[in-house]
Amino acid sequence: MDVARRSRVDALNPAGGGEGADDALLRVADLYVSYAGAVRALAGVSLSVHDGAVVSVLGSNGAGKSTLLRAISGTLPRHGGAIASGSIELAGRSLIGVDAADVARGGLVQVPEGRRIFGNLTVAENLRAGGMAARDKGEREAARRRVLELFPILGQRAVQRAGLLSGGEQQMLAIGRALMAGPRVLLLDEPSLGLAPKIVEQVGEAIREINRQGVTVVLVEQNAAMALAVSDSAVVLEVGRVSLSGEADELAATDGVRDRYLGTPPATEKPKPGLASDRVERLTVEDLSVRFGGIQALDGVSFSVEPGSTHALIGPNGAGKSTCLNVVSGVYPAAGGSVRYGDKEITRLRPHRVAGLGVSRTFQNISLSPDVPVVDNLLVARHRLMREGFLNGGLRLRSARRERAAHEQRVREVAGMLDLADVLGRPVRELSYGTRKRVELARALCAEPGLLLLDEPVAGMTSDESEAMARAITAARAELGISVLVVEHDMTFVMGIADRVTVLDFGRRIADGTPAVVQKDPEVVRAYLGGAT
Repeated sequence: MDVARRSRVDALNPAGGGEGADDALLRVADLYVSYAGAVRALAGVSLSVHDGAVVSVLGSNGAGKSTLLRAISGTLPRHGGAIASGSIELAGRSLIGVDAADVARGGLVQVPEGRRIFGNLTVAENLRAGGMAARDKGEREAARRRVLELFPILGQRAVQRAGLLSGGEQQMLAIGRALMAGPRVLLLDEPSLGLAPKIVEQVGEAIREINRQGVTVVLVEQNAAMALAVSDSAVVLEVGRVSLSGEADELAATDGVRDRYLGTPPATEKPKPGLASDRVERLTVEDLSVRFGGIQALDGVSFSVEPGSTHALIGPNGAGKSTCLNVVSGVYPAAGGSVRYGDKEITRLRPHRVAGLGVSRTFQNISLSPDVPVVDNLLVARHRLMREGFLNGGLRLRSARRERAAHEQRVREVAGMLDLADVLGRPVRELSYGTRKRVELARALCAEPGLLLLDEPVAGMTSDESEAMARAITAARAELGISVLVVEHDMTFVMGIADRVTVLDFGRRIADGTPAVVQKDPEVVRAYLGGAT
């Protein structure tokens, strides 16, 4: 390691003490955070970030990464969270209780997850909004020049409405708007989320350049390979606590980080599936290609899901996983290749036609009706199976009442299988996030599928909620004899439920096999952890 970088490697000290901790630019000590006064999200987290460093905060969904950034930036109260104890200091000044706007004016600016730009404003207007805190016109103009040098495309799109930009361009705008404030410390929350691999590379290089220009960066990121490549040091959170920390290149080679991002096989044996149902067919994806404009999202991808099995589709952000799921379910068209379910070609079928063949799915973002009781949300999935029409049901004819009763009974059976019987009468909005995700799984199962497609089923869940979801999926597969194709970032979850795993990177298949084989594949290690082998 060169001397310049080594001078910054002490940028992170998980205990918040030791040599060099006192002169840290940003210091968090023994931080405890909870939501709604009950759910503990952080438990004694400490770190120290020195001026000029890039520090990554890594961890699985629900580990507390975004909560940490919210606490530092002063935005935690907007999300229903509160700091119970601990300290946060920027250049020796306490940030506890300081309004988010004052934190930003003090030189610490956050780019939140989800590219929250002003969609109805132009690119130029977004940048001007970011520079409103600048002291004078000259300072704002200098910041604007730096942003446009970093992201030239923003200059070309200056008069375009921000909501019409591509995902990558919106991420560049979100970062550029934050830089217009002239931050001393920049907090980045999942900047690569949902972006194509080439755009992820551009974002990584932009982070390096921002840092070279003198901005200290704290980076929360699921893409460990990108994060560790641009960082001096990193900390790994697990269930709200620091579990690992150290220099980025050394962490990338540790078993602990590999376990976190490539999954650790569970100590107990996975439940045995039951016999595959007669309605379950083999899913065959062959030489599948998808293009969005000039971007090749999938390039010759092939794999198959055997009847009654659980098959995982994994890979870094932008690898093409959700795109593949969207083609299988009929949401996206394919540029080439084919998808077959049993002997039926489904590549170009509309989503309702695919669903009619017994293919059901969930989405990463919960799509339930929040003010409607759980039982009615589940009954929606039974409509395609009902013989009585809408009019007969509305008139409450005897035959319609009998049919509804039969469907309600099936809904209750599915709910009982997923430990949801006690919440059937409650509106969805009253349920915890993890319970809502299980309700969405139950709704998909109420459609009586032969193939269940799951898109990020444990995204945003705590460790306990993820374990409950894993039990629900394995129980459903075993009892119903269905096949499951799951896309997920949480590798411990994936490796605990999958019979077979296909790994994508840059839209191509780089590995396919059992969890144990895939975890040891050098190409998989490279895709998740960069140069580590």
